Amino acid sequence: MRFFFLDEAPNPLLGPWTPPKELQHHVKALRFGAEETFLLLLPDGSGLAARVLDRSSLELLGPTEVPKLQLHPTHLATAWPKGKRAEDLVIRACEAGVTRIQPTLFERSISGRESLSGNQIKRFQRLIRETCQQLGRTELLELVADPLPWQEIRATEPRARAFCLHPGAPPLSHIVDKLAPSCSLLLVGPEGGISAAEKIQIEDQGWVFVGLLPTILRTEAAGPLAAALIQHAGMDKAGLTPKK
Repeated sequence: MRFFFLDEAPNPLLGPWTPPKELQHHVKALRFGAEETFLLLLPDGSGLAARVLDRSSLELLGPTEVPKLQLHPTHLATAWPKGKRAEDLVIRACEAGVTRIQPTLFERSISGRESLSGNQIKRFQRLIRETCQQLGRTELLELVADPLPWQEIRATEPRARAFCLHPGAPPLSHIVDKLAPSCSLLLVGPEGGISAAEKIQIEDQGWVFVGLLPTILRTEAAGPLAAALIQHAGMDKAGLTPKK
């Protein structure tokens, strides 16, 4: 079933309702016919069934259950890329099932040292909503506005299995298959790489160094690729991957 995220809950939750312009545009663009039903996702995570009356009005049918994808909880702490590459990171992270993105500071970080502005957050949140709607993902990715030094990241998810991406380390897919974590935390350094001193300190904190490919990946590609591998391993263990 199609669904759409709302910024505000309608009041009341039953009866005829004139939706906001953005939702009217979606109904028109997707060529929804009269009587077609879909799901509205409210800010608190609950669901509301709706039916098309015409292109500018809906009938609200009351609260309903929200379907959930079986995604492995995966938190991405990453150096923040510049400009449009940050948008690419957010989109790819949504696609890869990332639960939360935490901008992270390293010794060699150049961009992302300041908190995301209000306008940036609004733009990214709109991008997250649009991407999740296209993906069929009913739970929005959480984007943290304030960057943290990498030294503080481990404490944000103390129960998660902590992986740090590093060229030349053992393949992530092999490590994840062996450990089978219930929650994962990924650390991705800047494109200049983590320093030798940081590598020692990261290892001392208990992070497991893992690799991806023989090539050096950009920041916006590395984290989502790692997250996708973790999701696939979780699906495989849960018996959700197709069998030959």
